[in-house]
Amino acid sequence: MKLDIDKMYLVKYTLISVFIALFYILFGHELSKLLERLIIFKTDVSNSLILMVVYFLLFVLVTFMYNKYSGQVASTIVTEKAYQLLDSIDVNSKRESESILNALFVHLEKYRPYQMSFIPTVVLTTTKVVLIIAVLFFIEPIAAIILLTTAPFIPLFYILVGLKTEDEALTQATEFDEMGTLFLNLVRGKDTVKFTNAEKEANDTLETSNENFLTTTMHILKYAFQSTLMLEFITILGIGLTALEVGLRIIIFENITFYQSFFVLLMAPEFYASLKVMGTEFHNGKLADGHLEKFNESIKPKAREYRTFGDILQLKNITLKTDRELLKNTTLNFNDTGLIAITGKSGVGKTTLLNSIGGLKPVESGEIIIPHDDFGYISDDLYLSDITFKQYFENVDDETINEVLKDLNLYTSIMSLDDGLNTLIVNNNVPLSGGEIVRLKLARVLLLKPKIILMDEPTEFLDEETERVVLEHLKELKNNHLIIAVVHKEKLLDIADTHIKMKNETLEVSA
Repeated sequence: MKLDIDKMYLVKYTLISVFIALFYILFGHELSKLLERLIIFKTDVSNSLILMVVYFLLFVLVTFMYNKYSGQVASTIVTEKAYQLLDSIDVNSKRESESILNALFVHLEKYRPYQMSFIPTVVLTTTKVVLIIAVLFFIEPIAAIILLTTAPFIPLFYILVGLKTEDEALTQATEFDEMGTLFLNLVRGKDTVKFTNAEKEANDTLETSNENFLTTTMHILKYAFQSTLMLEFITILGIGLTALEVGLRIIIFENITFYQSFFVLLMAPEFYASLKVMGTEFHNGKLADGHLEKFNESIKPKAREYRTFGDILQLKNITLKTDRELLKNTTLNFNDTGLIAITGKSGVGKTTLLNSIGGLKPVESGEIIIPHDDFGYISDDLYLSDITFKQYFENVDDETINEVLKDLNLYTSIMSLDDGLNTLIVNNNVPLSGGEIVRLKLARVLLLKPKIILMDEPTEFLDEETERVVLEHLKELKNNHLIIAVVHKEKLLDIADTHIKMKNETLEVSA
């Protein structure tokens, strides 16, 4: 299994682990010598006692430093991954907030023990096991052979269990995301559920999702219990065989010293305990791997920068795709001013083209030249939260705002609210009708007057009088601004300076 950590950290972990293992082995060495001198030879043990205490304190101190350092490294790595996710969030694109929050606060936190515990434990255990075996081959080769013979069963078993755990962990993480998203959607849509008498269906759906998550969690616990049982069995068997070998050599063969026997019996439990801990951590590591995989799914690679600055707005040999090809190797120059109407059958890619021009949808190839970044966009995908109407209009003076609102028949609707222009909009809960929201977007464009205005069905849902007012404003705006609009209505087409028909992966331009 490849460890997900920088080589520099891995080298530092290994060096510290070598000191921890050596200090523990030296502690065992001095303790064995002390007891041999005290019980067998009945000689002075002061030197061994001092060295034993020194080695033990060094062992405790370096172990503490190791845990402290590995914790700091884990926090650094997890923080970097969190920033990686946050940096990948494109504010111009649609993303499910639930999945991002789950990735940040659930999957990333479930991954934290991998860096904080799993990797340090694997490095320390591997180092300690290798050094114990190496030392035992010099002191008691037969015991070392017994340890080497029984030890492989522990990693073999926890690898088999761990691989299964990883699959289940990924399933669990996916089901957790789905359950969380379902719950939040039901909370948001509680009024709809109530008015449509769909309480039972909603409850059944949530209960099914919960049961699926519970079943997967119980499967993971089952594997954990199986792993623990087998690890305990193999550990007891290995220590028992080692103790039997030492006992036979003490009682029957009488060819082993007290120092050798005690040192072996001190090292053997530590040897198996280390392997057992690594077995447990391997299970947790594979569990964290599943959450990391789910976390990585939330990190979207940043799209290449496809818009560059130039003299005019220009589509330069662009290819545009969604699930199919919409435009292929298309080049088109736009004037500095005027109204350009884009028409075409539903689904041909008109809105996608607008999104690409506005910087919201990367093109497959080619580039879009823009003269500046002063764009305004009227789209259905407006989302407002924690903002007032006045802030939405970027604090244009009240007199100008009121004049435009009156023109668009919005003044009464907004001013009838308790706080008027200072009404706070939260979670896109705009206290206006669908048609009024369309006019609200138009009001922003008319107030800010960006140099390039992109419009997707700008007169949709408007009554005749409001539509007439909007058309008058557009006629005035197009004299000094470039307006690119996706249109269906003839009235808009009538005032257009250029007509672009989108079909068969091309743009047909006519005056």
